[in-house]
Amino acid sequence: MATETHKVRVGMFVIVATVLGLGTAIWLGASRFFENTTYLATYFSESVQGLEPGAAVKYRGVPAGRVKDITIAPDGDLIEVLMSIEVEFADSVREDETLRATLQLSGITGLRYVEIDRHAGEALQRSPQLSFEPPYPLIPSTPSSIKAIQEALEDIYVRIMSVDVVGATNDLRATLQAADQVLRDERVQRVLTNLAEISDAGGRVTHNLEKMTSGVNLEPAVADLRQAAGEAKALFADLRDGATGKQVRGTLAEVDGLARTTQQLIVALQYTMERLDRTAGNLEQLTEDVRQQPSRLLFSEPPPARRPADESR
Repeated sequence: MATETHKVRVGMFVIVATVLGLGTAIWLGASRFFENTTYLATYFSESVQGLEPGAAVKYRGVPAGRVKDITIAPDGDLIEVLMSIEVEFADSVREDETLRATLQLSGITGLRYVEIDRHAGEALQRSPQLSFEPPYPLIPSTPSSIKAIQEALEDIYVRIMSVDVVGATNDLRATLQAADQVLRDERVQRVLTNLAEISDAGGRVTHNLEKMTSGVNLEPAVADLRQAAGEAKALFADLRDGATGKQVRGTLAEVDGLARTTQQLIVALQYTMERLDRTAGNLEQLTEDVRQQPSRLLFSEPPPARRPADESR
């Protein structure tokens, strides 16, 4: 008898739980038919992996609607995301040209939702250009933080690979070799020797001048000075028109080319640092969002169940 009573209680519990579950599901499904919503469209030029129909659409973290449908745009390149938005929200933001839609992660599940927020500066210029007329009012999109970081890293890699490091190294090596050859030239050694002799001659002239008061003859000093002047004149003529002068000018030209290559490298590195700075700003913004709302990483709202595919738009 007790066994029969137990079976009846279990059966009643199952029936009541089933009825309550079906009633809740019907109520939740039917409630959407009474929502006062309208449609807005946005187009992404990046992967929408993790975004599903029924995912939340939020304005600065406040729920404002849900994703209705995700399809490929008519141009075959962009991804069209159709959003079912509350009419009050749509009316308040329809004419706001600073609004941009971005993809955001929902916790650590890998699922995504659409975040609508106001932007300024460069973000307003990064919306994809449409070659067709959207079927619904448009909210332009802008790349997500993850996409911006990926683009910055790719740009850094391309710029580093485009720098002709091997060419700059070869130019520097050739310049050093040319300079070494010039310094090893015997004529350069003679130039240095002549300069030393000129210095000695100047010393002798000074010594002779000191002896003028004692009646010493200055003719030897004058002769030495004339000889030194002639040697210096020959040296400068050789540097101007001779082979040594050509080698010196060639070396200077190679040094100038190396300086130009180094300047280009510095410009490329400066541009790379600017991109890294913008990337760091994006990371800082992402960190600030997580700091202000840390619960989004673990307890963010899961996307609702997918609605039937044949549901009317």
